[in-house]
Amino acid sequence: MISIAGWRAMLLCLAMAIPAVSGPTTPPKQDRAWKRYRNQQFGYCLSYPRRWVRGEAFDGAGFYVETGVKKYSRPLGEIDVGIVSPSNDVPHTASVSLVENLQIHLDGLKTFERAERMEVLEKRSTEFLGSPALFTKDRYYDPQDSGTWIDEVIFVQRKNDLFRFELECRADQLARFESVFNRVLNSFQFECGAAR
Repeated sequence: MISIAGWRAMLLCLAMAIPAVSGPTTPPKQDRAWKRYRNQQFGYCLSYPRRWVRGEAFDGAGFYVETGVKKYSRPLGEIDVGIVSPSNDVPHTASVSLVENLQIHLDGLKTFERAERMEVLEKRSTEFLGSPALFTKDRYYDPQDSGTWIDEVIFVQRKNDLFRFELECRADQLARFESVFNRVLNSFQFECGAAR
């Protein structure tokens, strides 16, 4: 016969052996409401979280959104979307291969983000809406914030333009920001009306 203390010990062991079942987590408030963005210069469009801080990038050929735990707290993640074409007068051009653009991007992370211990986790050729693309995922340590960051970039070659989609976030926040990044990518359209 097992004593009460024995039953308690057995139940405690069973509770520790069975993983806790948790329901779906609710996304943070600033990730829930979405807004449509259309680039006036190039005509592409997509949706993004409307409560995130938004700014222009690539000399008006793109934009970025970023957020932290709250809208104006220190950013834990950022998504950049833009088109880099020869007319933008930047180091990337559509005439440079996708792999060369990736190397320029990685060199830029080391220089401007002061990334240390950079490690490429995944790199593969793919397709994005019928156009050739290159996906890469890397991890690096940021000594300024004493944290590990994940960087996912997709370069897409379409006609004479190079599109660039980037997610950069703290490694411990990857599930949250990857979900938002995938939704941004799924909403993207190359042509949303007259442009150029």
